[in-house]
Order: sequence, then structure tokens, then C-alpha cells
Amino acid sequence: MEWIPIGAWLAAVVVAIVVLGFCAYELAWKARRLRRDVTQLQSLNGQLVELQSGIAAAQERIAATGLR
Repeated sequence: MEWIPIGAWLAAVVVAIVVLGFCAYELAWKARRLRRDVTQLQSLNGQLVELQSGIAAAQERIAATGLR
């Protein structure tokens, strides 16, 4: 009968290790995904800045020709 509490504690420890391992995996996976997303968003931001510069240049050319 002494083995029942010991078995229960061992089972609880195993479950805790599995849960903590899964949490660590999820956090690592999400961190990698977020880093990839940040890289993509920074690239998109660079493209948007270039587009904004192009639009500003086009507006200046239109204003210079007096076609409003």
C-alpha cells in the first residue's frame, strides 16, 4: 500500500515534465515564428517607405506641371 502515494507522485512528476516540455516547445516555436514575422514586416515596411517616396515624387512632378 505504500507504493500508491509514491506511484501517484511519480505520475504527477512525469505529467509535470511532459507539460513543461510541451510549453517550452510551444514558446520556442512561437518565438521563431514571431522573429520570422518581424523580418517580413520590416521588409514590407521598407517597401512601403519606397512607395511613399515614389508617391511624393509623383505629387511634386504633378504640382510642377500645374495639373491639379
